[in-house]
Amino acid sequence: MSVLSLLFATAAFVLLGLATDAHHRRRFGACPDARRRRMLRTGGWLALVASTVPAILARGWIFGPILYVGAIMAGAGIAFLTLNFIPARADPRPSVKGL
Repeated sequence: MSVLSLLFATAAFVLLGLATDAHHRRRFGACPDARRRRMLRTGGWLALVASTVPAILARGWIFGPILYVGAIMAGAGIAFLTLNFIPARADPRPSVKGL
């Protein structure tokens, strides 16, 4: 259950990161439109809320919130590393340099 909480938290922060112009442009080549940005943010917040359930079920009401906070901190770190340090996909358009 604690791994599931970590997966939900990581997915949440990746979705919230992709809702920003810079990360979305780097991954998909264009800024997100308003509808896609709203969907990414909503999905991110829903995944963040959903990550509480496995944490509470795994450790109960005493230590579950502590596990939840740890999962969202680790998920934020994983998402940060993923979005910033994994190379973006190559631009399929040919580059015209020197002109």
